[in-house]
Amino acid sequence: MGIPTRRVWAVAALLVVGGLDLHTTAVGLRAHARLRDRTLSGLREAAVQARPRLAAAAAPGDEAALQRTTAAAVEGGLAASAEVFRMDGTRVAASAPAAASRHWPLERDLQRLRAGEVLAMTQLAAAPPRIFAYLLLPTPRSPVVLRLGADASDLVADLRDRQETFVTQALGLVLVLATVALLARAPVDPAGSTSPAAGLVAYEEAMGRLRARDEEMVRQHQVERYRMEGELRDNAPFVRAGELTVGVVHEIRNGLGTILGYARLVQAAGGPAAEHAREIVGECETLETVVRRFMEFVKDDALRASAFDLGRMLTRVVARESKSRPGPETLLPRGSVGVIEADEDLLERAFENLVRNARDAAGATGHVWIDVERGRDGVLVTVADDGPGMPADVRSSLRPFFTTKSGGLGLGLPLAYKVVRQHGGELVLAERPPRGLAVTVKLPFRT
Repeated sequence: MGIPTRRVWAVAALLVVGGLDLHTTAVGLRAHARLRDRTLSGLREAAVQARPRLAAAAAPGDEAALQRTTAAAVEGGLAASAEVFRMDGTRVAASAPAAASRHWPLERDLQRLRAGEVLAMTQLAAAPPRIFAYLLLPTPRSPVVLRLGADASDLVADLRDRQETFVTQALGLVLVLATVALLARAPVDPAGSTSPAAGLVAYEEAMGRLRARDEEMVRQHQVERYRMEGELRDNAPFVRAGELTVGVVHEIRNGLGTILGYARLVQAAGGPAAEHAREIVGECETLETVVRRFMEFVKDDALRASAFDLGRMLTRVVARESKSRPGPETLLPRGSVGVIEADEDLLERAFENLVRNARDAAGATGHVWIDVERGRDGVLVTVADDGPGMPADVRSSLRPFFTTKSGGLGLGLPLAYKVVRQHGGELVLAERPPRGLAVTVKLPFRT
């Protein structure tokens, strides 16, 4: 048997190895798909079996009944979390461990829900990964959507293992193909043998290309890992605040209540100690404000939308901030700015922070302007000041607990940003020529 014939057999064997490698990859992907289908099917079937019981619990339709429905779903072991929404996506009830999620069925999926189907979907890209089951429950006013959530960490871990296996197999397949190419293209001398020098050069070139490709994949992996580590660091304050706030608020508020009560008794009694008691009352109120702002930032507020006069709300905010402490002149828009439909309480808290920040930045001799512009799609509210402004790098890195004010908490702008995003709007920080900062809030009209 000559050298060319042996080369043909070697090429054929390598191609068989490559085919087996591809087959192994396909089997792994099919196994993951079956695991995903079984997981979704299990949650969907459990929801179908429990639907009569859950529908009976939600039948009264009031908030207490809907809350009992979510509690029954969790306590019965049906899911890790349960939430009830109106058809427009407004959450009206939730079990205690339910974490906020923007996942919501598309319009075609809502049509399937109205037709009586139970839907099961995955949300693997978010943290933590979840699987959801959606079903429609009738109530006297209008039907509501019950969302059942379960942990999908096993699915994500299995998919990650499959991906690592796929990368390893892909590298092996590249090696096989490179070797096949070398054997197929290697020159044969007149005596019927392969040139060793030419084969070695081609092999080294192929290995160099593979090494360069591997280094690029490693670099991309490192970049992605650094990005994810950065996101984890940015989210760490949220996690710590969420874990500690409940206990801190309970202990601090109990102590503050006792101190405040005794201080007011001393203040009411008069005498030399009354002035000291007044200072103690002031400090206690300051601590209460700090605790309240932490609670406002970390808690998950459900929107309670209603129609209200936007201009009247802004006037109320300016009057309250101006009364609490002297400061710059604050100019409100002239005339009526109209009625919008949103959560008035949450928006009032957001604009309180924006107006307070603008007044602090402008100083006692500065000015603050509030403008309102209505368009076809929504309303724009701009709070501007003629203070020192904010550098572009600071505006682009808005995050909790970062502040340029001495003694500030760094929660005012992030809290306003959170409330505006809950309404589906945008909050934009921009320079105000010739000096100052302009914060524009865009709120879409509800349909």
